[in-house]
Amino acid sequence: MPNIKVAHFTTQLQGGAGIATQRLHFALCRHGVGSRLYFGTGQSVDETTIPAFRNASLFWGSVARVANSWRSRRTAPGGFVTSPGWIRRTPIQKFGPVPRVINLHWVARWLDLPTFFDSLPANFPVVWSLHDLIPVTGGCNHPAECDNFTRECGNCPQLIKPKPHDETYKFFHVKDRNYANLNLHFVGNSEWTTTQIRRSGLAKHARTIRTIPLGLDVKQYRPIDKAIAKKALGIPEGRFVVGFACVDLSDLRKGADLLQEALNEFGYDNISLITCGSGAWPDSARVETLHLGVLRSTRLQCLFYSALDVFVISSRAETFGNTAIEAMACETPVVAYAAGGLKDVVVSGETGLLEPEIGSVSGLTGMFQWMAQHPIERQTMGVAARQRVLTRFTDTLMAQRYSHMYEQLLSPV
Repeated sequence: MPNIKVAHFTTQLQGGAGIATQRLHFALCRHGVGSRLYFGTGQSVDETTIPAFRNASLFWGSVARVANSWRSRRTAPGGFVTSPGWIRRTPIQKFGPVPRVINLHWVARWLDLPTFFDSLPANFPVVWSLHDLIPVTGGCNHPAECDNFTRECGNCPQLIKPKPHDETYKFFHVKDRNYANLNLHFVGNSEWTTTQIRRSGLAKHARTIRTIPLGLDVKQYRPIDKAIAKKALGIPEGRFVVGFACVDLSDLRKGADLLQEALNEFGYDNISLITCGSGAWPDSARVETLHLGVLRSTRLQCLFYSALDVFVISSRAETFGNTAIEAMACETPVVAYAAGGLKDVVVSGETGLLEPEIGSVSGLTGMFQWMAQHPIERQTMGVAARQRVLTRFTDTLMAQRYSHMYEQLLSPV
C-alpha cells in the first residue's frame, strides 16, 4: 500500500465535491496511501494539498471571467453546461512528479481535458469519481428528464438555443475521442449515480464502473446534546427546529423555494428554521429564521446539526447528499425527496422520511407534520441514523475501498 502514489484533482476545495475530495484524500493519507491533492481554488491545508493553475494573474483571471461569462450567456436559466476544454493547456507534467494513479473529481473549468489526457503515458490508470454527471454527458451536471446523453447529446434543453449539433453534441464527441484510448475507471458515489454512468453513451470507454459511497470522519462529526445545542444558538425551549444547508441558497436545484412553501403551508406556530450557506434566505418566508452563513468549522457544523429536530434536503436532484450523512452522524433524522442517491443514504421510516414525488410541497409538509407529532420516534430515528453512518458511510471504509481499487488497477495481469 505505501507504494501506491495517487494524485487527486478537483477544481475547488469548496462545495460538496471539493469537501468529499478532501475527505477521501486525508482518509487515504491516514490509511497509508501516498496521496496528493491538486486544486484550482481554495487554501492549502498542508503540504499534500497543492494549488495549481489558479488563474491568479490579471491576464488569466480576466480570460477565465470572460470564458465563464460567455458560457453563462448561452445557458438557459437554471441550467449548467460546460466544455471539456478550458482556457490553457494543463498537461500532467506541470503538476509535479507523475503519480502511479490519477483520480479525477470535479475538474470542470479548470483542467483542459484534451491536453491533460494527451500528456498521460500509455495505459496509465485514470479513476474518475463522479460527483455529478458532467464526465458522462455533453456538459450538463444533471440531465433531469433528458436522455440525450445515452446516445450523443445535442438538442440540449439547458441551452438557450438547443440544436441537433449544438455545443453539447460537440463536447460529447470530444469526450468520446479522448476517452477512447484511456485506461479509464468510473466510480459512482451512489447506486443511482452508477446507473446513470452505465446509461451514458460514453460508458463504453470505461474498463470498470463501480460504486463507492462517500464517507466522513465520525470522530469529528458527532452529536451534541440537543437541548445544549439549541440553547447555544438561542433557540427557545419547545421549538420544533428545521435545518437546511447548501453551498448556494439560490441554487434552484437545491429546492429552497419548495422548502419555503412547505414551511409556510405547515401552519405550525412553534417552529424555527436554521439555514447555512452563502446568500440570504428569501425575505418572504413567514417562519422565524436564523441564518448562520457559511460554517467552515466542523464543530460549528455539529452544533448546527445537533440543534435540529429534522434536517431537510428539498433538492430536485442529488447524486449522493453530503449534508445528509453529516446530519445523520449528529443523530438528526433527514427529511428529503427520494431524489437520486439520497435513496441510498436515508432509509425512510428508519433514519428519516423520503417523499417519493419529487417537488411535492404537500408531501414535504406532511413529513414535517409527522416529525413534529412523533418526538419519540424522531429521536429513535436520529440514533439509527448515526448507526447507519457508522456502518456504511465512514471515511475509513471509503479509503479502504479506494485503496483496494488502486491495488487492483496496479496489479500485473
